[in-house]
Amino acid sequence: MTTKYYKYGKYSCKAYKKACGKGWEVGFTFAGHQVFVGNFIHTKEANAWWGMMNREVQKFGKKHAVAPHAPVSWTCKFMANYIYKCYYSYLDREFSKYQRGFTQAVKKDERRYMNFRKNHDDVVHYYLKAA
Repeated sequence: MTTKYYKYGKYSCKAYKKACGKGWEVGFTFAGHQVFVGNFIHTKEANAWWGMMNREVQKFGKKHAVAPHAPVSWTCKFMANYIYKCYYSYLDREFSKYQRGFTQAVKKDERRYMNFRKNHDDVVHYYLKAA
């Protein structure tokens, strides 16, 4: 488990990354309240988000000073919305990479399938159906 501690005014915060089942969990707590949790299958993506999340938390702290009379629950919600916005923009970039890769793979496989089919006269049709 990897942890990093922050101080935000009088509040203490903790960012963590830990193995969870066959994947990884990256999270953030603010004054003992869970603000963010993200799950990843691949270590490379978890590590990339871990670094990005820590940079974004520091940017948040510099950009938004502690509001002295703001309730802790509101501050947690504000920080959660900020982190989740960054998280989903990161995931959009990652998913578009997968989309391109799988689209290219399907096109390649379809071309190969058509070559297999073209070379055989006796095509037998089998259909997928529920068992």
